[in-house]
Amino acid sequence: MMEIWVSVICAAIAAVSAIVVAWIQKRDKADRLRRDAAVARREKESRLSMEMMSATMELAYVTSLAVTGGHTNGNVEAAQRKAEDARKDYEDFLRDEAARAVASL
Repeated sequence: MMEIWVSVICAAIAAVSAIVVAWIQKRDKADRLRRDAAVARREKESRLSMEMMSATMELAYVTSLAVTGGHTNGNVEAAQRKAEDARKDYEDFLRDEAARAVASL
């Protein structure tokens, strides 16, 4: 009779353990899905932010040309050089990131 109770207790422990493991896996999956969604939102926000910064820089550059009528002074020329350098650095960064993304596939 004692062997039957030992078997029942062992089966109950195994069943409870399986239920606990399943619950933990379900919770972890939900957490992972939430994290993945948050990462996707941050990536989209970063991409949009970079696009807005790039558009703002281009607008500022074109505006500086329009305001000066194509005849720039030293201050405007320095600002334009700085904007152009920033644009080139940004494009280099985007190329590096694209290459890294392709290499990781």
